[in-house]
Amino acid sequence: MNQFEDIKEKFDELEDGRYLVRIDGFSREKTVNGARPIKWDLTLMNEVKGTLPVKFSHIESDGGFRILMEEIRRLGYSKPKSPEEFEAILSSLKGTFAEIGLFTTDRIEGYREVRFIRKMG
Repeated sequence: MNQFEDIKEKFDELEDGRYLVRIDGFSREKTVNGARPIKWDLTLMNEVKGTLPVKFSHIESDGGFRILMEEIRRLGYSKPKSPEEFEAILSSLKGTFAEIGLFTTDRIEGYREVRFIRKMG
């Protein structure tokens, strides 16, 4: 029996770089501190060994909202004018292939960030 099986995925992380993903959907789940970020369901399409970190969009903060609006623009959409239009755009992304950037923003803490770069195809 392996005493460290519970941290196996930490040895299987993808390196920082650009990758191709399929957007399979999104959800909003309440965190322990009460926030409700968007949790993206992404499938890694590259034939690489490793695990893609979960992408969250923290839309409740001004900075997080601006980041997601920029990502939506890069995916080919204008900034939505209402929550309904916003949800329609996100729903229409299901099945979309996109290039993402994966990078470590804090070398000490090891915070991994996933950003949409552009729509493919």
